[in-house]
Amino acid sequence: MDRALDVVVFGATGSTGRLVAQYLIEARRRRPLRLALAGRDRGKLAAIAAELAGGGDAPELIVVDAHDGPGLRAMAARTRAVASTVGPYRTYGSDLVAACADAGTHYADITGEVHWIREMIDAHHARAQQSGARIVHCCGFDSVPSDLGVAVLQREMVARTGEPANDVVSLFGETKGGLGGGTAATMLQTIDLAA
Repeated sequence: MDRALDVVVFGATGSTGRLVAQYLIEARRRRPLRLALAGRDRGKLAAIAAELAGGGDAPELIVVDAHDGPGLRAMAARTRAVASTVGPYRTYGSDLVAACADAGTHYADITGEVHWIREMIDAHHARAQQSGARIVHCCGFDSVPSDLGVAVLQREMVARTGEPANDVVSLFGETKGGLGGGTAATMLQTIDLAA
């Protein structure tokens, strides 16, 4: 895939987007990575890019709104992958998933919105298969530690007993961090949809 960019962080001005952007900017110091930060506010994007780059080469900026279909399609066509941190995804994610599926652009997000994920699979799976796009949901804290923990536990259960566990209960202790605005909005939206 010959594209101008390797990765676009969509939602780089949010709390999680900023963390993803920081990680990828630091990764560029170890190996080449054509990176862009995307969001709807050029001023905020520029401030974060300058701060995180620390005097080094700041990543490219892409100003685009979550509901700007043509802008999202243009962005998806320029990059190999998009990391989206813009939630609630039911409100802000559908157009971007469609753009990535159409462009053959890989996509990952941090959603935990199961009903929306089902909608995206139903709407875009066939097109993503045709275009070669890999659409990966649930790459956030509410999914990854649990999934990896169960995978490791089940592998150990099979090694010790020959069979996987029928049930797994996960308990998490004290964690660092807080509740982001997108996560709070997603929780409220999920409650509204369930009512």
